Parts: sequence; C-alpha cells; structure tokens
Amino acid sequence: VRFLRANKDVFTSEPKQLVGVPRGVIEHHLRVCPNVRPVKQKVRRQSTEK
Repeated sequence: VRFLRANKDVFTSEPKQLVGVPRGVIEHHLRVCPNVRPVKQKVRRQSTEK
C-alpha cells in the first residue's frame, strides 16, 4: 500500500488520463490458436466445512 501511494501518479482510473500513451504499452494479448476448441475445466468444489 505504501508503494502504491508513493507512486499514485503512475496509475490511472480513467481512460482519458491515458492520452499520449501508446496502445501497445497498455494492452495485452493472449496467443491462442483460433482453430482449437476451448476446454472446460472440471468444477472444483469446496468442502462443506469451508
């Protein structure tokens, strides 16, 4: 928390504050093969105690 407060000028909560920042710096992309079907993972259930 101390680090975030000390560097709050680096972070933003509104897109309008990102004017001039290249889109490649902001966005991330997942390299996924478009021909492969997604696989649904098995549901993980918690015990009743939790």
